[in-house]
Amino acid sequence: MTTSEERFRVGQEIRARLGGGSEFVGSVPVAYEMAPDMFRISTECLYGSIWSRPGLDMRYRALATLTALAVQGRDRQLKAFHHNALNLGLTPEEIVEALIQVGFYGGISASYNSMALTRDVFEERGIEFTPSHIFDPSVEPEARRSMGVAVHEELTPDIFGYYSVEPTQEERELDMLMNEYLWGAIWTRPGLDLKARVVCALAALVTQGRYDQYIRRMIEGGLRNGISREETMELFMHLAFYVGMLPARAAMNLANTVFRSPEFSASGSPGL
Repeated sequence: MTTSEERFRVGQEIRARLGGGSEFVGSVPVAYEMAPDMFRISTECLYGSIWSRPGLDMRYRALATLTALAVQGRDRQLKAFHHNALNLGLTPEEIVEALIQVGFYGGISASYNSMALTRDVFEERGIEFTPSHIFDPSVEPEARRSMGVAVHEELTPDIFGYYSVEPTQEERELDMLMNEYLWGAIWTRPGLDLKARVVCALAALVTQGRYDQYIRRMIEGGLRNGISREETMELFMHLAFYVGMLPARAAMNLANTVFRSPEFSASGSPGL
């Protein structure tokens, strides 16, 4: 059992690592002055006790945090965290890819707003970023939709299994567009691997308070594609300080029901 002082020391070290130096540099120093106890608690708990846990690689913690802040529109913290993500080794391409994906899970406004902050950070750091031109408008919609269905089925073999009642025509048309563009144009992009995209999607869904078939099926897809139970629970635990304890705890409860389901219950002990 570590002491408060030990946790605080580790938390300071991690905050300094995020800041890219030997000393901690924060995004809202006035808040630390207003509530020094909150600074102490967050350093001990979030950084000294959560960011320091070995169950989830810091790269995925950074992608999840970046996504959550972008979906929430937390501009000051998001801009600071761009620096943190770069200091942890995320590439400019990975950051931009994560924010492109935000457009479909958190809204296009959240994506564009975040991109403006990204450009500011790249300019401040002297990063010369060359945008990718991967989307090929010459690909026919049906071909792109087939590409999307293929990657969608990697995560969820029954891609329409979330329907509880017969869908309307409008719902079917929306699903066709999502298979074409979200799955066919975004999830097939090379800038992030499948595991990273699942982490970003789960972070966006938890940030929005989604505890339905959509997040359940994303959890299942992650388990089928290299995300362990431990990593799933660590991801939701990590998000507690960024989206609130109750949303994070609800996501952990939902994950446990997935672990106990027939497909996954035989593959190891369920999360606790």
